[in-house]
Amino acid sequence: MDRLNERRRLLAWMGAAALMPLAVTPALGADERPPTPRLTEGPFYPRSLPKDTDADLTRVEGHAARAQGTALALSGRVLDRRRAPRTGARIEIWQCDATGQYHHVGEPGGDPDFQGFGAVATDAEGRFAFTTIKPVTYPGRTPHIHFTVLENGRRRLTSQMFIEGEAGNERDGLYRALGREAGLVTLKLAQAGEGLRGTLDIVLA
Repeated sequence: MDRLNERRRLLAWMGAAALMPLAVTPALGADERPPTPRLTEGPFYPRSLPKDTDADLTRVEGHAARAQGTALALSGRVLDRRRAPRTGARIEIWQCDATGQYHHVGEPGGDPDFQGFGAVATDAEGRFAFTTIKPVTYPGRTPHIHFTVLENGRRRLTSQMFIEGEAGNERDGLYRALGREAGLVTLKLAQAGEGLRGTLDIVLA
């Protein structure tokens, strides 16, 4: 499928997704954290996983160059609603490259030095860390990073991370539909050397 058809499919999916009701957040106990809101996987999950699926998306095995774009050190924890860490959970992330193209979905071109997808297991404290790039916009979407959490091979949560202060956030149908829950999936970025860093906790319902 060519890039134009992929984009048309994306816009059609976005229109349908914007009409889908969001799940109602359960009432919280005094010591509980609100769960991370679910968002649709979208049309760009890899059709086939790349050979290199480690936690550094800015390097591709066998390539000397780093990925285009601004490096982003992305970290956080996976917790349950009572703040207990989820050890050994598998976190997968995927996003477009600095040219706005997704990899492993049939799109030609793009940045050959960007991995496009990565996975890592949480440690004993529920922590995870990736090296990727600051997400960029492409037609119809504000910058975002897709992610999913799996435990024992079963998907527990699929959602997306957004960037605080991006001009496109308020024009993005999925982001707007989150309402007050948007802050639960919004990264605050800070300078870290020549790149950026951001932290986000993922809370499983």
